[in-house]
Amino acid sequence: MESKKEFKLEFSNRVIEHLGIKLYQNKPTNVIAEFLSNSWDADAQKVNIDLKASTNERTPEVIITDNGRGMNRDELTDEFLIIGRNRRGNSPSIRTAGGRLPMGRKGIGKLAGFGIAQTVDVISSPNINSRNDTSVREIFWLRFNLDDLLAKANMSLNNIYEPEVLADGLSLESFNLLPEYAAREEQLSNLVANLKNNEGGVCVILSDTNLKKSLNTDMILKSMGRRFTVSMLHPDFKVFINNKEISPGDALPAMHDFGFGKWDSPLTESLIINGVKRELKYWVRFVDLQGAEWSIENAGIGIYTHGKIAQDRPFFFDVKGKEILSRYLYGVVEADWLDELPDDVVSTDRRSIDWDTSETQPLHEWGAAKLNSWLDAFRKWRATKPKTDTLRRIRSINISLSGPEEEALAELLSEVLDNLGDDEEAKDRATESFTNAWVHAPTRKITQDLWEKIFSSINSDTTVFTKLVDGLRKSMVPEAMGLAVTMAQRVAAITVMTKMIEDSRTETHLQRLIENFPWLLGPQWERLTANQSIRTLVEKAHKPNEDAGGWSLGKIEGSLKPDFVFLTDSGKEKEFIVFELKGPEVGKTLLPIEYKQLHDYIQIISEIYTGPDIKISGVLVGHDKGGFYEFDNRIQVRTWNEVLLEARNLHVAYLKSLLTASDPQANDIRLQQISDFGGIETMELLKRFGGIEEFPDVISKTLNLYGLTENSSPNPPLLDAPKD
Repeated sequence: MESKKEFKLEFSNRVIEHLGIKLYQNKPTNVIAEFLSNSWDADAQKVNIDLKASTNERTPEVIITDNGRGMNRDELTDEFLIIGRNRRGNSPSIRTAGGRLPMGRKGIGKLAGFGIAQTVDVISSPNINSRNDTSVREIFWLRFNLDDLLAKANMSLNNIYEPEVLADGLSLESFNLLPEYAAREEQLSNLVANLKNNEGGVCVILSDTNLKKSLNTDMILKSMGRRFTVSMLHPDFKVFINNKEISPGDALPAMHDFGFGKWDSPLTESLIINGVKRELKYWVRFVDLQGAEWSIENAGIGIYTHGKIAQDRPFFFDVKGKEILSRYLYGVVEADWLDELPDDVVSTDRRSIDWDTSETQPLHEWGAAKLNSWLDAFRKWRATKPKTDTLRRIRSINISLSGPEEEALAELLSEVLDNLGDDEEAKDRATESFTNAWVHAPTRKITQDLWEKIFSSINSDTTVFTKLVDGLRKSMVPEAMGLAVTMAQRVAAITVMTKMIEDSRTETHLQRLIENFPWLLGPQWERLTANQSIRTLVEKAHKPNEDAGGWSLGKIEGSLKPDFVFLTDSGKEKEFIVFELKGPEVGKTLLPIEYKQLHDYIQIISEIYTGPDIKISGVLVGHDKGGFYEFDNRIQVRTWNEVLLEARNLHVAYLKSLLTASDPQANDIRLQQISDFGGIETMELLKRFGGIEEFPDVISKTLNLYGLTENSSPNPPLLDAPKD
């Protein structure tokens, strides 16, 4: 009799650490998404994701069970246990036996579980109902232990790990008699139900996790709905999280009827890219803010390949200047060919696409043109909607306005009133404040007159001078309050960026943000703008030592290369600052080669731009500083925590001083905007900054500062609170 092939996992040194632990570390939604992709590729029609709470004996657990084709013994030994196996081979557009375009490509998703779990159990049984081979109904159970894997990884360059085999071709009756089955009966209940229903499939149990608390069902449900919007809407792919099915209502926000295409009937177009016809399917709608819990982070276009997200939201094809309208936009573009190109253009974490290739640039240009047209059409559609309720509120103020004035004011107010949801009192306050402001004399003229009077009264009586100064202070309240709203928005934006850092968003996200909004790294950088010509100059002049780990700006390969932002003072080119942004992920320590490369870039710029009034410097930013020698005093080495904390401190301090100097009225709509736009995190920081007793009661009450405690926020500040 021919002997059975052993279950052996062959892997190279540190591959488990880099492709399993670090890639998915503390990212449970990414881990679940990988196993859900496997279920799709296995032609599963039903997937159960069970999130188990911690007990006295166990940390929280995650169990993923599907009724797909399952794996027989040969598939386990020859396919599943091979890391990095390209399941598509030389046919990138190959389909599964069930006719689906597969999501998996790199063959590393099987390692995802080790990002959150010490123990990964894989239980598989061939689904003989959906297979056209000689497989028989039998059950296999393999258990993988991370500590044992890592111990093997540290022994030699090429390693063989033999998982614990708990079942090797057992019948259901024999399987039920295993002691391990008795200990895991609840976790295996969905798989057993599949087997009793004459189906098969795979069950993955992630246990001994590093999760600090149980995963939130609704959060995972919405996250999976967003990542798999396309596949979730297929009638033959049902996903349940703790027995709750993900529905279109979970995958999609509440939307207006206006749009282009629908999720179940998308529009189609084709592009000719490098002489090849590339098919696109898309639909775009606009969110009804009054019927949705909505954040700008969820807005924009999601680009999907083979049913899975490839470019995550928020994404707007770099269209600028239409943010008021684009925050309503929610759309899907399907471009399956992106996952079938010879070169991989989708990041490993499925967050972003490399838009700097000849294959992707035409799609980016198409998207930017389309997005502009979609937003213009939405603006025109909104203008046709009746404003009866807004006009009623304006007329209740008893201020006589002409018909055209009422229409213009109603258009202006509609944006604010939408943001206030069902708060009728806040809507009335907003309407009154806007209507009163509409009929006031221009503030700039009043302020100018007061300044002229002050200069002419310097030698006058002290009382007269003091009175004029006090009048000037009051006249500048609108400007101060307007700046205060801006500062509140900026603090909230920095908080969002901090969340992106904690969520390990890719360097590309951070580079694009900082190029467009340098103040995110501190208000001192606001006067600078991104300079692509300097980047091109450095790219041509820099000759890196690749053997020592150097990077080339023009080299697309290398997913770990840092991103650089080149800023200059607009027009003058007297000051140059180079930001080198190292990935924010935990464990990414700054290295000497990165410091040396930034030094080289500064030297290149120094040799081109000379003169006594030229100032050139650099900032190296990463998660940890490392311990290398800092030999160039033109370079600052900072951590992300330091940079964001300082930027937020300065903006909060500015916000506090503006509020203290303004002395606004209780019904001033800008106070409400500061609270709404800044969010509870900003209000927490404002209080924790200290000295709120300096504020008039109207400010503290309107901003609800009295009601805040250090632990009152459901989303407390992500960095330490600013200190005096």
